[in-house]
Amino acid sequence: MPETVRDRINNYLEDAIAAERNFEDALHSFGKTGVQEPVRALLAAAGDKARTQHQRLTALLEQRGGSPSAAKSALAHMLAFSTLTAQAGHEPGEKNTQHLIVTFGAAGAEQAMYQALAEAGAEAGDTAVVSLARQLQSEEADDARQVWPLLRTSARNSFREAVGAGHSPSDVLRSYLEDIIAAEKSFETQLTAFSKEGDYAPAQTAFAQHAKETRAQHERLTSRLEAIGGTTSTAKGILAQVFGAAPKLAQAGHDASERTTQNLMIAYAVENAEMAMYEVFCAVAADAADHETGHIGAEIQQQEKETAEKVWKLVGPAARRSIQQVTLRKAS
Repeated sequence: MPETVRDRINNYLEDAIAAERNFEDALHSFGKTGVQEPVRALLAAAGDKARTQHQRLTALLEQRGGSPSAAKSALAHMLAFSTLTAQAGHEPGEKNTQHLIVTFGAAGAEQAMYQALAEAGAEAGDTAVVSLARQLQSEEADDARQVWPLLRTSARNSFREAVGAGHSPSDVLRSYLEDIIAAEKSFETQLTAFSKEGDYAPAQTAFAQHAKETRAQHERLTSRLEAIGGTTSTAKGILAQVFGAAPKLAQAGHDASERTTQNLMIAYAVENAEMAMYEVFCAVAADAADHETGHIGAEIQQQEKETAEKVWKLVGPAARRSIQQVTLRKAS
């Protein structure tokens, strides 16, 4: 049978449930890792909240005649963090800082996910979907607000921990730079791929433009790393793994308009994670007394903020367009 608007909305709900389940698992894992108790407590509580979120989504889906799927969407794939291997060699405090960065990015992903769900529900005239999506979106925004103030404190605590363990301040800063460069390179690859797929020109143009900007960013960071005596590493830390998420297989069965919406969600997630990443980096650069490196980080952070705002404006229209295309196919 041809797909209906109701089917597509149910697919959105299934994807959101899978994403929240994965995020719940990740957050509860984060809540048991590292040495910074305020961070652990906050992330564990956020994991409890994620459980209630996927339960509420499941209840709505079942009211609509659907049931959760075992398949994982692109966003669920991205939120299924495999952190332990990527964090090998990091101090316990650094792991807490990384978890905050990832959580801030994931909260952005889910705000975008619920923006898409709300706009799709509005296009379909489904007030129950819109109401729950806006409620959950507000909860994700609250998570992000709670995480943000902890970033610099966590970074400074982990910096002191690393220095106390015998690492020089410059070595710690170079390590952060290596991780950031690897992350930016992974994201450039991802953006370039996004720019070549889908059928929504505004999104494709935005992806291509930011891929160029991202290349300039990691080239600038590489030059700075070399200037302070470092070299780029082939190892990929947790941030590079998250930013290099490969959603192709997870997007099987989704049409071009759905994939575009998912790609925008992922891009918004990464922009938020990068804003958090540079917030941490600037704090470490300040403690390492490297003001030039910190200045570069602050400038790039502003670029990421501006790009996040551009991506956000495309999420809703892309989701509405996805619903409109189902309606057009049914009418033809």
